[in-house]
Amino acid sequence: MLGTILLLVVTVCGYLNLSFLVLVPASVLASFIGLHFPQGKADLAKERGMYWKVFFYALPIQAVFLTILFGFGWGINVLIH
Repeated sequence: MLGTILLLVVTVCGYLNLSFLVLVPASVLASFIGLHFPQGKADLAKERGMYWKVFFYALPIQAVFLTILFGFGWGINVLIH
């Protein structure tokens, strides 16, 4: 649920022409949310000693995906206005 809300917020931020720097904390938050869903996934990663490795490997993937959504919102604003 939180991940979906984050994706919608990033798209709206693009639509409102906010600074693209909003993608930096959003990417960190998306990586954190992705690492903790489903329940127990983060605990398993901690037990195996892979928690930070998984977190930092997911960061660029999340950043690219959120950039696409931000651009989608920005593009809708350009088309409407």
